[in-house]
Amino acid sequence: MVLVLAGIGAMQWGASRASSALDAYRDRVGLRGVVMGALLGIATAAPEISVNLASMAFGWPDLGLGAALGSNVPALPLVFLIAWLSLRATASQPETTAMASGSVAEKTAVPVVAPEAVEVQALPYLLVVLLLAALTLPPGWAGLQPIDALLLVAAWGVYLARALLRPHRPAEPDPEPQSETGPAPASASAAGTLIGRAALLAVPAIALGALASVIAARRLGEAFGASDLVVGLFVIGLLCALPEGFAAWRLAREGKTTTAVSTAMADGIVSLTVALVSPALAGAAVGDAALYLTNLAYLVFALLTYITFNHFRWGQELDFARVSLFVGGYIVYLGVVAYLLAR
Repeated sequence: MVLVLAGIGAMQWGASRASSALDAYRDRVGLRGVVMGALLGIATAAPEISVNLASMAFGWPDLGLGAALGSNVPALPLVFLIAWLSLRATASQPETTAMASGSVAEKTAVPVVAPEAVEVQALPYLLVVLLLAALTLPPGWAGLQPIDALLLVAAWGVYLARALLRPHRPAEPDPEPQSETGPAPASASAAGTLIGRAALLAVPAIALGALASVIAARRLGEAFGASDLVVGLFVIGLLCALPEGFAAWRLAREGKTTTAVSTAMADGIVSLTVALVSPALAGAAVGDAALYLTNLAYLVFALLTYITFNHFRWGQELDFARVSLFVGGYIVYLGVVAYLLAR
């Protein structure tokens, strides 16, 4: 277990280095929260991609597939809950935060996600989940096939292109202040140097962390008699989702709830497309169809609920009732999983 934690810690540290390098230039290039989330999702999903590569190298495809799903399922309810708790913690202490234009805005006790998060993140995420279900569940072609790798990468490419090329709409509200990560670099060469240094440190950390966590998690599964899919879901996947979720505490306080939610969704999209390329090329099968379907069903529920309650002009207010709905859905999911495992 210590080795699992150390491996996941190394992967998350490497992913955070890459994320910090990208986030440092948000102001410099003028990216909005949902677009920044799409780019950060590539960095934050690096652990899931590495875990899948390592698990396929050792011949344990279910472990990587479980890790990809296990990091997706708790992500949204965790981000919503922690963002809400973060602002509730400061509700009794009214503060103000300076905006980029010099104006001052009061912090609210309710996190708000920009309405464009539905079009740029939530809808593509839902379509990716449905695509994955269509590729892996029908009896005639159950599991992942080499052709599925091409389809999944194409889906991710379309999503990323739409996010990056989507025109800026000045009329849309964007409640997030500019990043406070420090002064922008003086030149493009300085930006490239920082990103290059981050990559030199991040890549080895993620690779070594993936190897350590996969080998150690498999040993844990053998010791407790758990399947690779279960170990991936509730050991590697869940632990990979925790740092991203707790990052929402800081982002919500900085008025960047849209970035926090968009990053979680973008991470999920990458985890269910690019991260599954290696299992697809190897022709991985779905080990436990009922458990696998339960995870996909929860993701569909969470995304449909989010889209339903998101106002096309005002965005999504994550108040207590709505956060409770997502957390309650996750508790029901855990109950179903417990029943399936006990059976």
